[in-house]
Amino acid sequence: MGVQTQHREQVRQKIIQSALQLFNRHGFTAASIDDIMAGAGMTRGGFYSYFQSKSELYAEAISCFVSEKQGVIENSEKASDSAVTLLRDYLSHQHVEDLEASCPLIGLPNDVSRTDQSVREAQEAALRMMVDTFEKGMSPNGQPSRQVALSLTALCLGGMVLARAIEDRKLADELREATMSVALRLGHWG
Repeated sequence: MGVQTQHREQVRQKIIQSALQLFNRHGFTAASIDDIMAGAGMTRGGFYSYFQSKSELYAEAISCFVSEKQGVIENSEKASDSAVTLLRDYLSHQHVEDLEASCPLIGLPNDVSRTDQSVREAQEAALRMMVDTFEKGMSPNGQPSRQVALSLTALCLGGMVLARAIEDRKLADELREATMSVALRLGHWG
């Protein structure tokens, strides 16, 4: 790889990293090309020599994130260890707090978290209704389980967000059906 090609790739990676941080922090819509390029130490003028559109950059940022995480996961010897590590890391407090380095998929519903208080409270009311319905509806041994109800709510919301967000309708259906199957088992609803 020539020096010029290597420099171009380094600049491209700086733009991708800046974009990933800003998309995670502010959402796709609010992260402007100007801000992304400034975060990479450049001006807007150079953007289109690296990417055709903001959407292309977003897709590339997600692809880079996935490749990086996949490399870490593949270093585990046992698949079960990889799964447990991914689960614990993904649901860790650190992952919640580190907006700029978090999974880009989390940003899909995160735009709600950046809205005003009344919108967040309305969303919270809907969430509470769902949790309460699940908690009351599953009473193995007559005892409702708040922890399982909270998990079911998160599972259902996550499954639907992902199903709506992807283009492949077959995969979207598989996500919804798998979420339904697991949720029914967790709730002891057959």
